[in-house]
Amino acid sequence: MHRDMHRAIYGWRARLGIIYPASGLADMEYYYLCPPGVSVHITRSSMPDEGSVTLEHMTEVAGGEAFDKLAADLATVHPHAIIWMCTSGSFSRGPDWDEKLRDTLSTHGRCPATTTSTALIAGLRALGTQKVALATPYEQRLNEKLVQYVEHFGYEVVNDVGLGLTLDWDIGRLGPAELNDLVRRADTPEADTVFVSDTGIVLSPIVEALEADLGKPVFSANMASMWHALRLAGVRESQQDLGRLFHTQLA
Repeated sequence: MHRDMHRAIYGWRARLGIIYPASGLADMEYYYLCPPGVSVHITRSSMPDEGSVTLEHMTEVAGGEAFDKLAADLATVHPHAIIWMCTSGSFSRGPDWDEKLRDTLSTHGRCPATTTSTALIAGLRALGTQKVALATPYEQRLNEKLVQYVEHFGYEVVNDVGLGLTLDWDIGRLGPAELNDLVRRADTPEADTVFVSDTGIVLSPIVEALEADLGKPVFSANMASMWHALRLAGVRESQQDLGRLFHTQLA
């Protein structure tokens, strides 16, 4: 009860601003991933064709959003960090574009900023990963873009598995059994870490069981994003029940 009451109090410890695609279904996980005293403030960005997740549409989303305006809107709550909460919408145009987007968010949000793809790399670095397996809901063309993004930073992708889903509605409704199967299909003995892509997927309730079974770190797009934003906001608390990533600091 004490912890739940603290969640209802204005963010005295840190405020996190989130720009989230309109078709995303995982809003409530962002609150769950925050320790007491941290508040979450979400604004929505437009998505084409009722949340279509294809290479063409995600490249369009990446380049077409008014991120300066969205970040300026969030700046009114004086956030300690801002996140563009979209994996494919941050890796689809490559690392250079992602870096420019972080600069735009930081400038107009007046605080440190990250994206889900940036947070993924920060998470791999913090965990000491060298070889990673990628589990995604995507079509193969998006998987290939993700592999290129990760390998740009010097990590070896030892396996990637996608489900071929192209709608956020379908991605957001994946349940624990389906996610368990996806993670196990992606994992290999060579992988140091398994990453589960897409901010429509809710993985945190089962992550400790997955890590216990696989014997290695497992984390999702939402988990990476929130962990990175918390660290950028100066919240360094280790959190129980959220897997190994939430026990690490920025490298």
